[in-house]
Amino acid sequence: MDDATYHRYIRRLMAHLTKRSEYWYIAHQHEELAYELHYKFLSESLKKLDMGVPLEYVIGWTEFYSNIFNVSEHVLIPRAETEILVEKALSIIAKSKRKNFKILELGVGSGAVIISILSFSPWPVLAVATDISRRALLEAKNNSVKLGVNVVYKLGNWWDALQPTDGPFDLIISNPPYVGMDDEKMLSGYEPAISLFGSEPTDSGLIDTGKIINNASDWLVDGGKLLIEHSSTRRKLVENFAMLNGLILLEQIDDYAGLPRVLLFEKPL
Repeated sequence: MDDATYHRYIRRLMAHLTKRSEYWYIAHQHEELAYELHYKFLSESLKKLDMGVPLEYVIGWTEFYSNIFNVSEHVLIPRAETEILVEKALSIIAKSKRKNFKILELGVGSGAVIISILSFSPWPVLAVATDISRRALLEAKNNSVKLGVNVVYKLGNWWDALQPTDGPFDLIISNPPYVGMDDEKMLSGYEPAISLFGSEPTDSGLIDTGKIINNASDWLVDGGKLLIEHSSTRRKLVENFAMLNGLILLEQIDDYAGLPRVLLFEKPL
């Protein structure tokens, strides 16, 4: 790694070790560390980072929507652009007049999205979340306990995780695997491949998105909404498939870089 990257990692690692800000480290960088184990941690961490292990896995946490979430190699590291799902969901909840508003997140991962929604919701909502990975669900459960929100977690592949009595839902949210096999360069090499490519990798990366859209109407109330993240290069394909399945396109949302990223659909009344 180059010098700039090295010093950036050192600042983050020291902030993690000392539980202080990176600015504090800059002002105290010539001081000795209090414990020998700190030097060992720094040495081992820098070796992992040099191998390409994401910093979030090395320190075991990441920041997302102003909250700290524990993350491990069993879950995808939440991206900044995925905060759009939280912002849009909160807007939908705030405008809704339904009592006992009910949300489903398909593919919960670390729990960053659904937990952030519940943490900042203007009033209580009922939440269900699914994942195909037992380890991911455990991570999400731990994060929800740590941040004091209540989510009902279900193990299984997309809709298969649910019982008929779990629905219907006012809002369904998902950031499904959407990386195609022709986009392998997006892999860090350490994040779980199933979270990027899905359990059935394809060139387009759309198979899981298709499964979600195909059955969304069965689980939505009339007028309910589907909020889904997608590949920046495949928006039109997702739009067309959703409309073929009877959903109404309400909004196209671009990410902070100006790239197509999220679509909002509605089940007709």
